[in-house]
Amino acid sequence: MRYGIIEINQANLDHHHLYLSSIYELFPADSIGGGSDAEQAPQLLEVHSGIGDPVATDIAGDKKIFRRRAWVREFFAVHQLKPGDKVVVERTGPYRFHVYPLRSGEF
Repeated sequence: MRYGIIEINQANLDHHHLYLSSIYELFPADSIGGGSDAEQAPQLLEVHSGIGDPVATDIAGDKKIFRRRAWVREFFAVHQLKPGDKVVVERTGPYRFHVYPLRSGEF
Protein backbone atom coordinates (compact mmCIF):
# COMPACT_ATOMS: atom_id res chain seq x y z
CA MET A 1 0.00 0.00 0.00
CA ARG A 2 1.43 3.37 -1.04
CA TYR A 3 -1.44 5.60 0.04
CA GLY A 4 -4.67 5.54 1.98
CA ILE A 5 -7.77 7.70 2.06
CA ILE A 6 -9.43 8.79 5.30
CA GLU A 7 -12.91 10.30 5.62
CA ILE A 8 -13.08 13.22 8.05
CA ASN A 9 -15.73 13.16 10.76
CA GLN A 10 -16.82 15.67 13.39
CA ALA A 11 -14.64 14.10 16.10
CA ASN A 12 -11.58 14.67 13.89
CA LEU A 13 -12.46 18.34 13.59
CA ASP A 14 -13.28 18.73 17.29
CA HIS A 15 -10.13 17.02 18.56
CA HIS A 16 -7.67 17.90 15.75
CA HIS A 17 -6.63 14.41 14.75
CA LEU A 18 -6.85 11.93 11.91
CA TYR A 19 -8.00 8.38 12.61
CA LEU A 20 -5.41 6.14 10.96
CA SER A 21 -6.99 2.77 11.79
CA SER A 22 -8.28 2.18 8.24
CA ILE A 23 -4.79 2.69 6.79
CA TYR A 24 -2.72 1.36 9.69
CA GLU A 25 -0.80 -1.11 7.50
CA LEU A 26 0.65 1.87 5.59
CA PHE A 27 2.95 2.70 8.50
CA PRO A 28 6.16 0.91 9.55
CA ALA A 29 5.78 -1.07 12.79
CA ASP A 30 8.70 0.75 14.42
CA SER A 31 6.88 4.09 14.03
CA ILE A 32 3.96 2.96 16.21
CA GLY A 33 4.36 3.73 19.89
CA GLY A 34 2.34 3.26 23.02
CA GLY A 35 -0.33 5.42 24.55
CA SER A 36 1.86 8.01 26.28
CA ASP A 37 4.74 10.29 25.30
CA ALA A 38 6.99 8.07 27.41
CA GLU A 39 6.19 5.20 25.02
CA GLN A 40 7.17 7.02 21.83
CA ALA A 41 8.13 4.75 18.94
CA PRO A 42 11.85 4.34 18.16
CA GLN A 43 11.39 5.68 14.62
CA LEU A 44 9.65 8.98 13.92
CA LEU A 45 7.74 9.76 10.75
CA GLU A 46 8.25 12.92 8.71
CA VAL A 47 4.80 14.26 7.84
CA HIS A 48 4.44 16.92 5.13
CA SER A 49 1.13 18.74 4.87
CA GLY A 50 2.10 21.75 2.77
CA ILE A 51 1.62 23.98 5.80
CA GLY A 52 4.79 25.05 7.55
CA ASP A 53 7.67 22.71 8.26
CA PRO A 54 7.34 18.93 8.19
CA VAL A 55 6.25 17.40 11.49
CA ALA A 56 8.27 14.67 13.21
CA THR A 57 5.86 12.32 14.96
CA ASP A 58 5.09 8.72 15.69
CA ILE A 59 1.68 7.10 15.91
CA ALA A 60 -0.02 6.71 19.29
CA GLY A 61 -0.80 3.01 18.92
CA ASP A 62 -3.66 2.93 21.41
CA LYS A 63 -5.58 5.67 19.57
CA LYS A 64 -4.16 5.10 16.06
CA ILE A 65 -3.59 8.82 15.47
CA PHE A 66 -0.48 10.93 14.86
CA ARG A 67 0.90 11.71 18.33
CA ARG A 68 1.91 15.29 17.38
CA ARG A 69 -1.26 16.87 16.07
CA ALA A 70 -1.07 20.64 16.56
CA TRP A 71 -0.56 20.93 12.79
CA VAL A 72 -3.85 19.11 12.11
CA ARG A 73 -5.97 22.01 13.38
CA GLU A 74 -4.33 24.40 10.92
CA PHE A 75 -4.53 21.80 8.13
CA PHE A 76 -8.30 21.46 8.65
CA ALA A 77 -8.76 25.25 8.78
CA VAL A 78 -6.60 26.13 5.76
CA HIS A 79 -8.33 23.55 3.58
CA GLN A 80 -11.78 24.30 5.07
CA LEU A 81 -12.41 20.61 5.64
CA LYS A 82 -15.76 19.42 6.97
CA PRO A 83 -17.29 16.05 7.88
CA GLY A 84 -17.42 13.78 4.85
CA ASP A 85 -14.38 15.32 3.17
CA LYS A 86 -11.50 12.97 2.46
CA VAL A 87 -7.78 13.22 3.11
CA VAL A 88 -5.02 11.29 1.34
CA VAL A 89 -2.05 9.99 3.34
CA GLU A 90 0.65 9.05 0.84
CA ARG A 91 3.92 7.31 1.66
CA THR A 92 6.69 9.12 -0.24
CA GLY A 93 9.61 7.43 1.50
CA PRO A 94 10.21 4.73 4.11
CA TYR A 95 9.29 7.14 6.93
CA ARG A 96 8.06 10.14 4.94
CA PHE A 97 4.38 10.89 4.33
CA HIS A 98 2.44 13.58 2.49
CA VAL A 99 -1.04 14.47 3.78
CA TYR A 100 -3.42 16.42 1.54
CA PRO A 101 -7.14 16.82 0.86
CA LEU A 102 -8.68 14.58 -1.79
CA ARG A 103 -10.06 16.73 -4.57
CA SER A 104 -12.60 15.56 -7.12
CA GLY A 105 -11.04 13.64 -9.97
CA GLU A 106 -8.09 12.33 -7.94
CA PHE A 107 -7.58 8.59 -7.55
